Amino acid sequence: MIGSPRGGQSDQSLDRAAALVRGMPLRWADGDNGDDDEVVVARGWFLGADECARVLATQMSLETCGCKAFGMSWPMLERGSWTIAPALPVAVGAEIAIGSDGEYRRDSLGIWREARGDDELYMVTDLLQPAPGTPFDLLWYGDSERFVVREGALEIEDLFGALKLPANSRQLDRLLVRSRRVDGGVLAGVETNDRDGPQSIEVRRAADLSHDRRWRDALNFLAARADIESATSRGGTIEARTVAGTRVIFEHEEVEEGWLLTLRGGRYLYSELRLDCSSKALIVSATLGGEVDVLAPGMRGRLIFDLRADLVTLG
Repeated sequence: MIGSPRGGQSDQSLDRAAALVRGMPLRWADGDNGDDDEVVVARGWFLGADECARVLATQMSLETCGCKAFGMSWPMLERGSWTIAPALPVAVGAEIAIGSDGEYRRDSLGIWREARGDDELYMVTDLLQPAPGTPFDLLWYGDSERFVVREGALEIEDLFGALKLPANSRQLDRLLVRSRRVDGGVLAGVETNDRDGPQSIEVRRAADLSHDRRWRDALNFLAARADIESATSRGGTIEARTVAGTRVIFEHEEVEEGWLLTLRGGRYLYSELRLDCSSKALIVSATLGGEVDVLAPGMRGRLIFDLRADLVTLG
């Protein structure tokens, strides 16, 4: 069940607190304006992490403490061995907790979040440590994903991958105000971008799951794709034939611990494909052609699933 821990039971007040975090968008703000709890809940969104933490603490009788997240000091709330916080969509205890956007666990360093196929420190509880993450303008949760607006871009992220595209004001209004019936003031002053821009998908897989370096050859990656029938390297280019019988040409560039493919001829779903290997993960980034409606029902999930399957096929 989304929002429930694996093993053990949080109490009902913690579950209600997590439901508020998941159900009410969070605007970035410094400090707390002090609006009454009833006003905040009726508004349908939180104006800053401090306001969110105060409402959770007073409504659910939770103890407030501190941590670091999103590049700054961040409020956290506790009851016994359980932790909840603004932008933490599930109460986290001793076991892995499944949130709407990924999986969360806690250790001596803080809260870890697994999403887009990778595990990263999300909130640190040692205040002497640097704060992970970066600030955002707006954050909210769907049924199985997290939405973040930051610097004119919209990022939609779940356990398996992430989509990034321009934060179009009409799309934000449809996704948030109209669909969720949230007060329109949640978008006031948020930086948007109504111009056409790149749409990119990113998926990751733990590097230690790859037992050889077949991923180092871009030909192996293309051969793993279900929509590619054959591919041949020709100097600095790779020529591929799709299952539909069309011919496409990619410029092939070797980069440090990876490669980059840029579409130079023909029509293909992706205009750019890149693979990087870090110490932790294989990372595939794919830029889509502008004609693809990535927010069409089921499209984001299908694209992420296909790219993850390509990574798994590589070993």
